[in-house]
Amino acid sequence: MPAGADVEAFLQAAAAEGIVGLLHARIAATGAADGLPPALTAALRAGAHRQVALELALRVELQRVVAEAHRRGLDVLLMKGASLAYDVYPDPAWRVRSDTDLFIRSADRARVRACLDDLGYVCEPEVSGRLVAYQFHSQRIDVHGIRHLCDVHWRVTNPQRFANALGFDELAAAAVALPLLGPQARGLGRMHALWLACVHRAAHHYDRDATVWLYDVHLLINALGAGEMTRFVALAERTGVRRICLRALLLARARLGTAIPADVIAALEAAPEDEPSTVFLRPAMRQFDVLLDDVRALPGWGARLRLLAEHLFPDAAYMRGTYASGSSSPLLWLYARRIATGASKWFRP
Repeated sequence: MPAGADVEAFLQAAAAEGIVGLLHARIAATGAADGLPPALTAALRAGAHRQVALELALRVELQRVVAEAHRRGLDVLLMKGASLAYDVYPDPAWRVRSDTDLFIRSADRARVRACLDDLGYVCEPEVSGRLVAYQFHSQRIDVHGIRHLCDVHWRVTNPQRFANALGFDELAAAAVALPLLGPQARGLGRMHALWLACVHRAAHHYDRDATVWLYDVHLLINALGAGEMTRFVALAERTGVRRICLRALLLARARLGTAIPADVIAALEAAPEDEPSTVFLRPAMRQFDVLLDDVRALPGWGARLRLLAEHLFPDAAYMRGTYASGSSSPLLWLYARRIATGASKWFRP
């Protein structure tokens, strides 16, 4: 680290990138602490200790959720950060995450919600419908004040471009065991996890390159054999996301030195430059742009009009709970208020 560098700014950047624990582990493994400011190494150590303590609390709660879901005969897969933490990371504490992503069958939504309710979770008020969202959030604050948030999905993404790319049965057939979370715990197989790590940063974060997401890609590529990388490329082609996957892999190589086979790069580069999914790699992506792509991706005007109606006119329970709790304001007025106050956010990057 250069002499005179702003330690506090560095620490803030490391926290924003989700790599405090990873940096501490790297320094401890290489003995690099002697060449760094003592304040930096002390702060990284303290941050890593906090991550370890939080991870232990999250792990106990997640074991409880997985065991209860299994007891009720529910098939649940962990995905994204929670799955990767217990599969490819050397220590699950180093994969920071704000929630636990669960993937379920669409038919099990009500039963999974009831399971979480009985475990003390409370669902947040959210816009719902057949097309507008494919997830719900449920949270619990434990006796120590720690927030446990479950993000429950029945499609792999909300954007229609990718929502139906991978079904539950395909993912379940290739799932991996996560023994730290109990004998019933399973997460996405690594080839599918790499696909999702590439797609998620584009589909939901519009090409933002947070280092922890790229480190996910780095670890997954290192964990996959040549045959699995070949299947990954075939999956990217089948689902129309070769350019999105190429972008994530090249960023990981540039940022982290990830070794990527030349034939993988060549196969992904063979995708048309105007592959439809690349709209999610455009700078300054707006919610309106996502909505336009959703409309294009849906089959037929019946589904397209339904999606627009679900965005504009959520159910009455959501409207009253969000905009007029305890009020008897006419529903029509609440819809007008929602449209008027929320219109600008659709056009902000």
